[in-house]
Amino acid sequence: MGLLEYLKKVLGDEEGEKAYDKISKDKDNVLLVDSKKGSKYIEKSELDTANNSIKEYKKQLKDRDKQLNDLKDKAKDSEELSQEIEILKADNEKTTKDYEAKLNQINFDTKFEKAITGYKAKNPKALRALLDMDKVKLVDDTFIGLDEQIKTLKESDVYLFETETPGGTGNIGGDSSSVIDTDEGKLSLGARLAKERTEATKVTEAQNKFFS
Repeated sequence: MGLLEYLKKVLGDEEGEKAYDKISKDKDNVLLVDSKKGSKYIEKSELDTANNSIKEYKKQLKDRDKQLNDLKDKAKDSEELSQEIEILKADNEKTTKDYEAKLNQINFDTKFEKAITGYKAKNPKALRALLDMDKVKLVDDTFIGLDEQIKTLKESDVYLFETETPGGTGNIGGDSSSVIDTDEGKLSLGARLAKERTEATKVTEAQNKFFS
């Protein structure tokens, strides 16, 4: 569902078109009306524009509620009309809450995508699927309950993350052949030890022959 259709659905055809026209004329709000954009990432300026829009809508709805209350006072003798007014007020409130919830979700997802890249996951979407998102809360641009889960997954599912290569610590004496962290290094060391044992045996045999 595009933004125009969404606005028509929650605000009605006339109000929805007015809202859409207002947003589409705002150059800072291009991403919100361009449904062809592939990325889910939304700049802070665009979120601010959207938040300002919802504030404006809330103000308009409050004004409309006031008008409905005034109308209700005038129509208090008509039960049917009073009920209709109450329904309109409830619809106004629901529209505001739904739109706010959508903006809050966009804000959460945008900041979450940015935060998750810092953990060097091979597949951020797969990583998110393994997280208990009910325990992740966004508080003042900081995600609470995320770091603990990531640390646990780094221990239990190492394959999900890029391998971090530790820096070298240097070798005593500067002899690179003493490195035994790799399989090749272990084999080289084993071969040297075998050679040393063979030479030591030969020396021992030679000494025995000499002193016999």
